[in-house]
Order: sequence, then structure tokens, then C-alpha cells
Amino acid sequence: MIVLQLSDFHVRGDGSVSFGVVDTRRCLEEAVAHLKKLEAAPDALVLTGDLADDGDENAYRILRESLSPLAWPIYAIPGNHDRRDPMRDILAEWCPADRDVAPHLCYTVEDGPVRLVMVDTTNPGSHDGHCPPAVMRWLDKTLAKRPRTPTLLFMHHPPFATGLPVMDLPLENADALAAILRKNPPARLCCGHIHRPILSQWMGVSVVTAPAVSMQMELDLGEKGGDAFRLETPGYLLHHWKRGVLNTHVCQIATRTSFAGPYSFSRQETGDRRRETDENRSVVQRSFSGGEAAAYFSVSCFLFPVS
Repeated sequence: MIVLQLSDFHVRGDGSVSFGVVDTRRCLEEAVAHLKKLEAAPDALVLTGDLADDGDENAYRILRESLSPLAWPIYAIPGNHDRRDPMRDILAEWCPADRDVAPHLCYTVEDGPVRLVMVDTTNPGSHDGHCPPAVMRWLDKTLAKRPRTPTLLFMHHPPFATGLPVMDLPLENADALAAILRKNPPARLCCGHIHRPILSQWMGVSVVTAPAVSMQMELDLGEKGGDAFRLETPGYLLHHWKRGVLNTHVCQIATRTSFAGPYSFSRQETGDRRRETDENRSVVQRSFSGGEAAAYFSVSCFLFPVS
């Protein structure tokens, strides 16, 4: 069984660049072109949040039009840049939410040897992650239905401290989440939000974060780390289950990148920033010139047998 995890597209419905720098529509197009060339079709494609940059309805339409031709089962959860209502309306077939936990977009996919569990950790207007009691009760009940079942649990916000202080806001009810997962050890937690691959062991649980389809977080472990990004090579995760072993691979998307940056997530487009943005757009255009990179790249992150 193969499950691809793509995260943090930040598509803008108005055609503008994200954070004044990144042509995320072009990033999406490059990702789709790459995926179409994969030799083995995945059993599922999971999108772990920040599909849109600001929850714009047209961004979700763009995503649907771009990804639907792949003809793979697609499942999505929201990130803090998304809005549940337009996601639910426009991408209804991609997020078949369980009504028992509404308005949160939580659900399971149980038609393969590995159970896929989707957990909505968003709260409107909040940047950080939330696991409210209602969602935790739903998760506990859901996992208990099939104990000892190999499980990939997807959520946008990671529960652990990444070492990037600006991003390390506490996850609401993290202790409750840890207690539930400890009762269900054959689970791997798969997150987005951080815009770079990180492997961790949190409260006895194996956790991985995905690189972004758009911009990548600058690796700055200083006190201001987590507020800047670079135009590094985009990527995704490939989760592979075979003969009782679950491997997660970090895969790069074949495209030419400039590695320009760092650029700030928080700076506003005013005054000199607007002039800087015009220059950045030129850099972005150059970074995509010259066609695709010659090779694809995939490495095994870690081996985690669950049997």
C-alpha cells in the first residue's frame, strides 16, 4: 500500500504570489506534472492542510481542477490558512467528514491494510493547533473500534517542539492526544505546517512532518527561527506498507529552484516591501526557467515495523 502525503500548497485564488514572493500556482502545476510521471500509482493521496493561502474559494477550485485528473483517491484536512466551509462545499468528496464530530473535518478511510485517520486541528482565527475534547473523544472511540490496526494519523499541526521557536506554539490538549495514541501503538503521526521534513519521537509516538509543495522553512534554530523561508526544492512524503513494515520516504519534486531567501513570513507588503516583492517575482520566474531537474530523489526516513 502506497500513500502520498502532500502539504502546504498555499494556493491563492486571485493569481497573486504568496507572502509577496512565491508563485504557488506554479508550484502546484510543477507538483502535478511530477506526480503524473510516477511509475506506481498510489492507493491514496492525502493533503495535510494549508491548501489555500487565505481560505479563498477559488483556490479550492484551482486545486480540484489541478489534482482531479490524477484519478487517485484524494483526502484532505484543513490547516490554519484554510476555511472549513468552502473546503467542505467545494472539496466535499475529498473530506467526507464524520457528522458526529462536526464542524471539525475528521474522518477515517478503512478500505486498505493501513487505516487512515484524518484529524482536524484547526480553530478559526488561530494559527496554532487545537485538539478540543470533542475531537479527542471521537479519536479515542475511532481507534478503539479496531485496536492493533496499523494506522497513519494525519493532522496539520505537529504536537512536538520543533526547535523553530516562532512555530512552536503549544498544541491544545496535547496530553490527551498522547494518552490516546499510547493506547494504540501501531500508529504513526503524520503532520504538515512546518514546511520541512522533521522526524521525531513524541511521548512514545513516531512523528513525521512533510516538506511543503510551496516554500520551505528556513532551518534557523535561533530564537527567531520559524519566521522565514527559502525557495528550496519542494517535496512530499511517501508512506509504504509491505509485509508488516511501514516505511516513510521523503521525496523531492523535480524542478529547478533558486534557493533564494530567506524571506519573512510576517513582513507586510508596504513601502520598500512592495519594491522588494517586484524583485522577488523576478527571482521566482528565473527559478522555474530551464525545465525540470534531471532526477527524482527519495530516501527512507525510518523503519517502523508494526505487526
